[in-house]
Amino acid sequence: MKSIARNFTLALATAAAFALPVAHAREDMDIDKFVTMADANRDGMVSKAEMMKRVEKLFEKHDVKKQGMLEKSQVERFLKDLMHYSGA
Repeated sequence: MKSIARNFTLALATAAAFALPVAHAREDMDIDKFVTMADANRDGMVSKAEMMKRVEKLFEKHDVKKQGMLEKSQVERFLKDLMHYSGA
């Protein structure tokens, strides 16, 4: 049951992250920094697997109770972190 809840929560957070409109993109976002952080194989591109790993690490950072779920306040911080291309 925990696995289902964790997977559902992760899927929901990921969907929310990818659903953020481009209109919310900020001028001061450092895309190069994000690519450097996420690009595990250093090929200059971010694959879906690399992106998902980065989102998972960020999720785990905000899941301070290690329950595989985020409370509303944690989701808010998670999304802010994601939008600002910061993270673990």
